[in-house]
Amino acid sequence: MTTLPYLLPAPSRESILASYMTYISDDGLDLDNFVERGGHLLAAEDLKELRAGLSELREKIETIRPELPRLARQLEFLADFFRSAGERQPAHLSDRTMNEIAFALLYAVRDMDLMPDDLPGVGFTDDTVVVEIVLERHAETFFHECRRRQLAWTEIRPELPYRS
Repeated sequence: MTTLPYLLPAPSRESILASYMTYISDDGLDLDNFVERGGHLLAAEDLKELRAGLSELREKIETIRPELPRLARQLEFLADFFRSAGERQPAHLSDRTMNEIAFALLYAVRDMDLMPDDLPGVGFTDDTVVVEIVLERHAETFFHECRRRQLAWTEIRPELPYRS
């Protein structure tokens, strides 16, 4: 698995798991809050470094494409959106949207997450949910982007609603 250089040195497994545990309540894991907070914590430098590492992200996308073609398409769409929006940052596009896109992309490329990616059959479940939450939270923006680029929104949109 490729590790982006700016993600090194990685925080300890214990500190990552401890920070993830703050999103678990008596009602279960609050991934919507996890995505929102994760996006909020990113700084301008994180976005800059992600832009520099997009080619490595594309390598990871290609490794998951055979097993998870929909997730690969979604990540590819978000990476393209992130790259092009960063170049022309439209006035209507909020920093929150860009940060949550960046969070989903960074989360997908990380070796350490809620569910290890190397667990057969289920390892990318958390990555998929994080990506789909971002797609759902900003669906109107992404729908219009698909229209503008003549892409089929049905191939990218989230499959399940994650909010109650």
